[in-house]
Amino acid sequence: MSGGGQMVRYLTEEEKPLCRELWEEAFPEDSREFGDYYFREKLKDNRILALVGEDREGTACRIDAMVHLNPYQIMVRGTDWRADYLVGVATRREKRHRGYMRRLLLRMMEDMHREQMPFCFLMPADEAIYRPFGFTYIFRQPQFTLAGGWVPDVQDVVAEMENGVPKRDLAALAGWMEAWLGRRYQVYARRDEAYLRRLADELASEQGTLEILYDGGAIAGVRSWWGRENREQRLLYGDEPYVREAKTTGKPAIMARIISPEAFVPVIRLKKGAGKERVIPLRIRDPLIKANDGEWLWHLGEDTSWLEKAGKEEEGRPKLDLTAEQLTSWLFGYEVPEAARPYDGLVDTLQGVFLDEVV
Repeated sequence: MSGGGQMVRYLTEEEKPLCRELWEEAFPEDSREFGDYYFREKLKDNRILALVGEDREGTACRIDAMVHLNPYQIMVRGTDWRADYLVGVATRREKRHRGYMRRLLLRMMEDMHREQMPFCFLMPADEAIYRPFGFTYIFRQPQFTLAGGWVPDVQDVVAEMENGVPKRDLAALAGWMEAWLGRRYQVYARRDEAYLRRLADELASEQGTLEILYDGGAIAGVRSWWGRENREQRLLYGDEPYVREAKTTGKPAIMARIISPEAFVPVIRLKKGAGKERVIPLRIRDPLIKANDGEWLWHLGEDTSWLEKAGKEEEGRPKLDLTAEQLTSWLFGYEVPEAARPYDGLVDTLQGVFLDEVV
């Protein structure tokens, strides 16, 4: 690598497979088959921001740190957003504790803000890594169990696959899942046939199942198991009397960060009975995304809301003062920060997040 150097940049399609070595070093628990699935399928449409060791011609020779940005279509209160799911966050073992990941995450957030992406999300192996970057939990994993006394007619999409491709028409299943999610939640990843084809391929890599549960010819639920060594229930969707949800609070599972408050707040509105319009002076403290940091006027109406930069005349007025993580936690309906309690009866935040994707 004489004469070369290090660059923070997005990998080209031809360079993406170079990440496999670092992936296997960082995630030794993943099976070879799951890795094969991931690098065959997920790299088709994702972006990989990396710290790249280059030769003198600018060709990537070595990946020292990386973060994979996997795109999902997310329904948020009836609005269809694209949001990136961060996976494969890793630094080469001998290169750790040099600030490489900080460089990547700051560049990533800068680029996302320029794109006006409302938020991004991840499943943390260690939440302490992400809290300094403004990430906070927004979703607890609910626990579902099959109701006793019901023996469903089971048809496994994975078992029917040929050469890695589902034989079954998945339109009806996608429609059922989309309807189930839409009834229960305000934030979830869109289910369509492409989503389910990819999910079946993912499950097959871990000798899993994707079971359609029928009652009298009608879909009553969906269940999945996976794990080559330790078998576990990957998902179970359904309603009473077929499926029961535990009343206990689930384990925190997904963290997120609002990237562009201006793009995010249109899904937030006034609560019913709070009037037709209110203006809340808002101070956002976001030292990592400078464009967010500062004074705003938050206009809330019956159906939507919007932000505008506050003028000099607003200085000194009482205001709602929140960090980026507090704003994220509150607007996703996860937790009400102390500073927002006086406004919680006024602002209709999101209620019901369901993000159970793995990669």
